Amino acid sequence: MASPKSLVVAGLGFGTALGVALGTLLIAPNMDSTPGGGKAGSHDEVREKYAELVVENEIHEAQLDSADSVLRDLNRFIVDGSLVQRPVMVISTPDAKEPDVNAVKDLLKSADSTNAGHITLTRKFFEQGSADKLLSLVTNTLPAGAKLSEKTVDAGTHSGEALAAALMLDPKSTEPLASVDDRATLLRALRKAGYIDYEDGTIVPAQAVIVVGGRQTANDSEEDAPARYAIDTTVKFLEGFDSVGMTTVYAGQVEAAGNGGALEKLRKAKTEITTVDSIDHPVSQMAAVLAVKEQLEGGQGVYGAAANAQNAAPALPKDL
Repeated sequence: MASPKSLVVAGLGFGTALGVALGTLLIAPNMDSTPGGGKAGSHDEVREKYAELVVENEIHEAQLDSADSVLRDLNRFIVDGSLVQRPVMVISTPDAKEPDVNAVKDLLKSADSTNAGHITLTRKFFEQGSADKLLSLVTNTLPAGAKLSEKTVDAGTHSGEALAAALMLDPKSTEPLASVDDRATLLRALRKAGYIDYEDGTIVPAQAVIVVGGRQTANDSEEDAPARYAIDTTVKFLEGFDSVGMTTVYAGQVEAAGNGGALEKLRKAKTEITTVDSIDHPVSQMAAVLAVKEQLEGGQGVYGAAANAQNAAPALPKDL
């Protein structure tokens, strides 16, 4: 029987093949197979090549589905025990898909991490019209001893700094950065104002956080201005949060690794935040959990299947 490690590698290979096939498939209809372009017979050749690519793509999709189904079962063994007694929180953005969030939470459980809770950032959190109120709210409910950046003053940065100060353990002493009362004051104010949501009694201080996003992208058009603001706020929130908490993993779908998405922006900025694309696939879900362990040990990485990822996942446990 193949080892878990070899099956993971196989899954990554299928994923890469699918990406290549899809990229070619999208380009193919606009390609002309003859140097002159537009000559008789050229369209027939393009259609023939297009049909071949469709078949190849269907094969790659079937292979990827098979690999995903195997890895989905193997993942819990790969991460088993990797985060024992490590409190990890999950934060999700409005565009995050529920199955992706649940998969990450399930794997954290398999890793034996302590469940530090789940906070959902609402759409209002990322709307420009609500930014001034959000900025004022976090300033007025900031936990005692916490500081906000004087150089970078915006709702994303300051809310990230404030929430990290309320939610995280001190990286050195492992003591909570905020008191129970200060943490509750900030969280309740944000929830009452409609910026976040969470279940009472589920939030405890964390050593690390996985922020799960979706596939949001944006171009330079006026129509995409709200999306651009939401993406910029996501990046600023993450950078603000990590400046305090220092152990942050951001995971989204592969689309967000390009076309002005948050993953692309974070990777270009070369931050200390670990990024993972393709979070809707088991390999990247496993990568996100292993990335928490890597972050806690002082490491950082850029993972996934996108062209700007450095590796598919952190190093797998040696005892596999």
